[in-house]
Amino acid sequence: MRQFAYRVSHCDHSQLVTLEAFVRSLPRVAAPEPFVPPVWPGRRPAETRFAAALGGLIRNRGFGILELPFMGLSLSTLYGMVWRWDPSPHRRQQLSAVAGPLGWTLPDLFAVADEPYPEELRPMLHCHHLGRVFTAAVPLTTAQLIETAEEADRLSVREDQGVWQPVSQGFADECLNFP
Repeated sequence: MRQFAYRVSHCDHSQLVTLEAFVRSLPRVAAPEPFVPPVWPGRRPAETRFAAALGGLIRNRGFGILELPFMGLSLSTLYGMVWRWDPSPHRRQQLSAVAGPLGWTLPDLFAVADEPYPEELRPMLHCHHLGRVFTAAVPLTTAQLIETAEEADRLSVREDQGVWQPVSQGFADECLNFP
């Protein structure tokens, strides 16, 4: 999952549209075994309603904290977000970082978090178009995820550097939903 998320995060907006169409065109295969929900993404159970909702959204995408693409947040911050959503001067930046990979628009995620949404705020790295591909990929098999990751590499023309790099540069500035 980590490799899949990493490779898809290198696609720009037009490539994400093409990749989402590719994912949706893949045949849906009946699961050979009963569905086993992903484990809770945090180290401990959620203590607040929004932390529980955020953890549920992450699980719904098939991710744990370690499988999420790099969003400019530390692991301790991400674990804290799915454990306890306390007041913080950084909440708006944290929400803007996680909204895109989860496929949520900023106003919608801010509403769920009961946080005022400032119109001038923009995603830090990725907008919700990245999350649309992740959402479409939820029912895929492992072989189909590998095929989709290869298609993402082909579309983005990302060259393998031989070492893991933590993040694409993100394409939030190109988002068609923001002026």
